Amino acid sequence: MKLKEAMKKEIEEMDIDDVLLLYEQIKLLRRRKSYPESRYTLEEILELTSTSKSNWSEDVINERQERG
Repeated sequence: MKLKEAMKKEIEEMDIDDVLLLYEQIKLLRRRKSYPESRYTLEEILELTSTSKSNWSEDVINERQERG
């Protein structure tokens, strides 16, 4: 609990601009935690996609151009 108490004290001493910035950071952290974890590791994804014959970066570029 000492950490929470120390943080509360620091927050009370901040000016409003810093408190608003801190609040935005807290919201970003919460949003980040709400994403589901991937079923696959990066290594598994690379292995699964390594046999693909298409050029994924060109496909993404083309789709973006089509959307305008």
